[in-house]
Amino acid sequence: MNWKSPTETGWSVRIAADHSSVAIVDPVGTVRAELLPAAGDEFNAHFGRLKRETLAERIDRFGPALIKGKPATLRFPDGTDASVTDQKRHGMRRRNKLCQVEVAGRHYRFEHSSGRKAAARRDGIELARYVRARGLRAVEVSRKSLSATDDIDECVLTLFQKVILPGREGAFGEIMSALSI
Repeated sequence: MNWKSPTETGWSVRIAADHSSVAIVDPVGTVRAELLPAAGDEFNAHFGRLKRETLAERIDRFGPALIKGKPATLRFPDGTDASVTDQKRHGMRRRNKLCQVEVAGRHYRFEHSSGRKAAARRDGIELARYVRARGLRAVEVSRKSLSATDDIDECVLTLFQKVILPGREGAFGEIMSALSI
């Protein structure tokens, strides 16, 4: 399932034409929230740049991504804003590469357990497990739900599945990647 197709529960994401926001859409087609990058920033694309490929082409191909370590805003139609932070800046260990969202008194965490896997938790309760497909630039993600969810949960879980993506390399892999540049 690529980033443009709906999740197993019917939720999806759409990026604005100017790449200024990502809309999170429920199965009926109603926009439930918008993800906005940090002030002065724009969305990045997953994976490194290929020669002759613009940022817009990479986003269209692999999906939008947040700049690591910079907070973004998840804005709901009622005016509620939630902070989204995708990993600590310069965090080398996988446990520092988690994504956190605080909304409506709930604390969500997206904890990466390997290069392709992650678990989503709300207030310490595991809601879902995610696995990214094998392959160097795979963006297809499967989700196994473990608890009942409401609309706010689905909105955040869709954000995790379509924008954040499960899996981060550990410290050793990151050092090797840095040395190979």
